[in-house]
Amino acid sequence: MNSVKVVMGFLEIAAAMKFLSNADLIWHWNIFTRSMVFCIWASCLLVIVAYLLGWFRLNHDGEQSHVSGVGVVFSLIFLAGSIWLLNGLGGKSLGEVEAFLPPLQVSTVNSTPVASTETPWILNDLPRGLTEARAQGKLIFIDFTGYTCTNCRWMEANIFSRPEIRDNMNRFVKVRLYTDGAGKVYTDQQDYENKHFGTVALPLYVLLSSNGETIDTLAGVTRNASEFVAFLNKAR
Repeated sequence: MNSVKVVMGFLEIAAAMKFLSNADLIWHWNIFTRSMVFCIWASCLLVIVAYLLGWFRLNHDGEQSHVSGVGVVFSLIFLAGSIWLLNGLGGKSLGEVEAFLPPLQVSTVNSTPVASTETPWILNDLPRGLTEARAQGKLIFIDFTGYTCTNCRWMEANIFSRPEIRDNMNRFVKVRLYTDGAGKVYTDQQDYENKHFGTVALPLYVLLSSNGETIDTLAGVTRNASEFVAFLNKAR
């Protein structure tokens, strides 16, 4: 039972990183970044491996004369998990786990990170998006999202990253509006979402014409890529 408690303790430390990273994103500390969370998670699993193999003991543990077969099996499982997590340091998507991780690009007000082959996101600045849409003769794709929204992270990692969807979205002026940050800009964006679309739920995806008229909306997470493609194609 002591071993179970120690293992669960380290797993709880790893789980706490999710909540610390949420606070980091909202307050823009830039401490518990994606890479930092990966390193802490992998380190917790490696410490569990060392503990189960008897490489160190805690004060309340009794003497251990040998490592049980069960301990070896779980050690191998946790070791494999740590190696798999470390793959994420190189930017590799980890599927379902992505929902609990900070985004690849941490966004602040009026910043515009540019990915290599994608049109840039305009962050927290819808008026600028409308201006660029009119100038370029494009429609607008709005991503109402949140720093602490797990479904938003899942969509970004598993739907937005699909080649057929990424290329389709490049036809739009893309605007990303966070609604759960600390400050007036985020409150205003949540109020805008509620006033114009009748919800504050996240994620919410909106297609607008260049003059701000709503074409269609899609609320919530979808695991059906074809459904999302069909939604984007309504702008045609």
